[in-house]
Amino acid sequence: MCPTQLFFISLFFLFIINSSKADNTTSFGYCPSSVCDNGLNISYPFWRLDKYNSDSPQYCGYPGFGINCSQIDSILYISGDSYNVTNIDYSVYSINLVDIDALDNKICPRVHHNVTLDEDLPLKYSELDLFVNFYYNCIHSPNSYNIAYPFDCLNSNGNKSYHAEEEEDFDWTRICEKKVVVPVTKDGFTRGIGAAMVEGFLLHWVNATECVECEASQGRCGYNNSTHESLCYCKDGTVKFDNCNTKG
Repeated sequence: MCPTQLFFISLFFLFIINSSKADNTTSFGYCPSSVCDNGLNISYPFWRLDKYNSDSPQYCGYPGFGINCSQIDSILYISGDSYNVTNIDYSVYSINLVDIDALDNKICPRVHHNVTLDEDLPLKYSELDLFVNFYYNCIHSPNSYNIAYPFDCLNSNGNKSYHAEEEEDFDWTRICEKKVVVPVTKDGFTRGIGAAMVEGFLLHWVNATECVECEASQGRCGYNNSTHESLCYCKDGTVKFDNCNTKG
């Protein structure tokens, strides 16, 4: 075989390989991955809330899974509260969140509200989490120091704050201003309560009920906020309502 023939055969196979790569790249063209300025990878079922176009209000991803990357932090909103996304592990379906309140003062973090998981969101706590009870501005210690530990950096005007891994069996409203339950990881808790709050907690996502049919057809789920309809984004570039096997 002459060198000219070898050249054209090599060129032919190179074209086939590159075409294959291009096909993989353009698959799910409506569902692009993206990277926030802080390096966080945003991929399905998450999507870029800051790139959401209100003139064409449809997106590929789970409802409620939009992440705002337009700020320094990458923010996910749950029940109206803001959480900084520090990591997403797509291999084990986990997302690491830090309550934005805890980042206001990393030396002495204070969270002002419980974490309320919306029943409509396919999110659940990880087995690696534990829950810490905080009692703020108490006139005296809740029960025993053996269970409730002082959080001295939050003391104010003679009142004291405490935290307890186990929930105290007492009427905290009679001696404390407020109680907040904060999820942290068990690993983070070994480094101290302040560090644990700044490191955050883990949630796992599961398949959204409204997306099961679409994903079973190898599609990716989306939503149209104008028509309030679920969408199914298919590898061939089409967008359907139920699944990618639907004709037309």
